[in-house]
Amino acid sequence: MSRTIVVGDVHGCAEELAALLTRVDLGADDDLVMVGDLVVRGPDPSGVIALVREHGGRSVRGNHEHRLLTWRALHQGETHGAELSPQDLKVMKSKGLKRTARLLSDEDWAYLEALPLTLTLPCHEAAVVHAGVLPGLPLEAQTARTLLYLRALDEAGRPIEERDCGTPWGARYTGPPHIVFGHYAQSQPQLHPWATGIDTGCVYGGRLTALVLEPGPVPPVAERAIHLSSVPARMAYYPITPS
Repeated sequence: MSRTIVVGDVHGCAEELAALLTRVDLGADDDLVMVGDLVVRGPDPSGVIALVREHGGRSVRGNHEHRLLTWRALHQGETHGAELSPQDLKVMKSKGLKRTARLLSDEDWAYLEALPLTLTLPCHEAAVVHAGVLPGLPLEAQTARTLLYLRALDEAGRPIEERDCGTPWGARYTGPPHIVFGHYAQSQPQLHPWATGIDTGCVYGGRLTALVLEPGPVPPVAERAIHLSSVPARMAYYPITPS
């Protein structure tokens, strides 16, 4: 029976991605799904895209792909239809974006441009987004900003994008569907009844984590830990930041 392998934020760490796919013994019939932030900050963004494409992998768009594509469009004189926050405008000057842009081929750019904001996994009664969803709203009603940047909620249920503030959105979310997400780097995966966060900070010197799903719904929290697999980062490639 084929499995679904959902991998957390890789951020250009191609060697760690290769090691993780070996650890989970990715097979030709398995479905490889990425939670976004394939590129930027790590050493080999093109290598990551090549690995994902080699295995027929799918991915949602992360906030770093959003920023990178916006940066490229702005430098080409296009508006890209993006509403940028002051933080985004600051990121537009990032040397990391310029470095990543230099390393990508035309095929890499085309792959990133085609990334959707959400992916559904009907056989697991689940969906994949990069950052999060606002509780109480169906997936199709979520804004792009929420899907790309949400981390937590304040007491009134309003979205928070900063680290270490409010309550993680997954703690208040009740599905279906079960949501698998990344974006909010933590030392351990976030295991909520209806949401699983698998960004464990590889590019910051943590680990690269995958949620390995056998056919059927996402298991409950007590059983989900045995479905997680990870490999350590080879080094800290980038200091952790609140963005």
